[in-house]
Amino acid sequence: MDGEALTYQLLRLVHAMDGATNTAIRDVMAELGLTHPLADALWQLDPEAAAPSMRQMAARLHCDPSTVTFLADRLEQLSYVSRAPALNDRRTKVLHLTEQGRTARRRLVHAASTRTPITHLTLAEQRQLHRLMTKAMTDEKAPGDDGS
Repeated sequence: MDGEALTYQLLRLVHAMDGATNTAIRDVMAELGLTHPLADALWQLDPEAAAPSMRQMAARLHCDPSTVTFLADRLEQLSYVSRAPALNDRRTKVLHLTEQGRTARRRLVHAASTRTPITHLTLAEQRQLHRLMTKAMTDEKAPGDDGS
């Protein structure tokens, strides 16, 4: 298999794993009142990080800011987030997780972390996969440069 075909197969596996994980947590998402886009938005709200602006959320979710407004509206209706003006720019709105949102996010992360096909790998294999995926996401090499 040449490099392009192998890359294609790897991408298919990444998409399949994402789909399998989403299927495995569908019950938790339903209990929380979340669709896949809402779950993705909730996932992106790291409770240990600074509250992101709506524009930052759009970048994280790879979508239009108007889509983030819709998602934020729905998450707010579920009492998972609140919007507030940013401290340094009152015209910018940031999203804060509520206590209910933190609880929902913990349930979502726990379900995904324990039900993903990755759990079929040994801890050593998971560490190796983590190293390789981290390298792929941070490597400065030009695309297609296989190092040979």
